[in-house]
Amino acid sequence: PILYDINVDMKRGDFLAVVGQVGCGKTSLLYSIMEETGVMKGNASVIGSIAYVEQEPFIFSQSVKENITFGKPFE
Repeated sequence: PILYDINVDMKRGDFLAVVGQVGCGKTSLLYSIMEETGVMKGNASVIGSIAYVEQEPFIFSQSVKENITFGKPFE
């Protein structure tokens, strides 16, 4: 789906839930915000970090630690 005229402005600590019918573009919107897909017009930018939780869990065939840190340093 092609999405038009979407503006999202959030502050640190805000929570965003994207809901809608099957095939309405929820995943496309989130992937664009996370820069996983291209943006045809306009821009998408993130300052800071994002936590993305899918409805269906995705588990790497690695350690529990790797599934939590996604290869980033453990603190």
